[in-house]
Amino acid sequence: MNDIKKSFIEFTLNHEILKFGNFTLNSGRQSPYFFNTGLCDDGKKLNELASFYGQLIVNHNLEFDFIFGPAYKGITLATSISSILNSNHNLTKPYCFNRKEIKTHGDKGIFVGSQPSGNALIVDDVISSGKSIIESINLLSKNGSSPKVVVVAFDRMEIGSKHMASLEIKNDYNVNIYSIITLDDIINYLATDKSLNKHLTLMEDYIKQYRG
Repeated sequence: MNDIKKSFIEFTLNHEILKFGNFTLNSGRQSPYFFNTGLCDDGKKLNELASFYGQLIVNHNLEFDFIFGPAYKGITLATSISSILNSNHNLTKPYCFNRKEIKTHGDKGIFVGSQPSGNALIVDDVISSGKSIIESINLLSKNGSSPKVVVVAFDRMEIGSKHMASLEIKNDYNVNIYSIITLDDIINYLATDKSLNKHLTLMEDYIKQYRG
């Protein structure tokens, strides 16, 4: 595990973005862990979170014309990542996000910020089944842009339709997917931390049941 992955896991643990216990997910699954970047609720934590995204984008030399963040968590991600790329890496990229409902007066339309044009980098917090990312890909494709890259904080490595969601999306939509960490990274971290390895068995059981 590289230093960035280790630092990011420790960041998520310190701010309880990553928690262990018994959680019911939107899918109805019972999960032994929960990951929620929505807890980055002040400027300091949000800048730290965006810095990890920014570093991944720069390290992989990702090419794109604008950043898209799907409502709702993607809104703060897109804006903060656009800002951090400028301040930390002297890279200026426009951003936009979508409304849940099309606005028919004033600032009309479904998008806020830059209008989609060219190659899109989609940012989101996690990839689970892949449903929300597929919705973003379809939305952008129907509105004159080409989704090329997806960046998430965490890949849960769970099954999509038949296989791991991130691989299905890559194969079905020709979109490259990058994550700061994966479920394997968390498992590896738990195995080396005596204060946390009590959660390891439940995590491994969950993987056997739901991993793609």
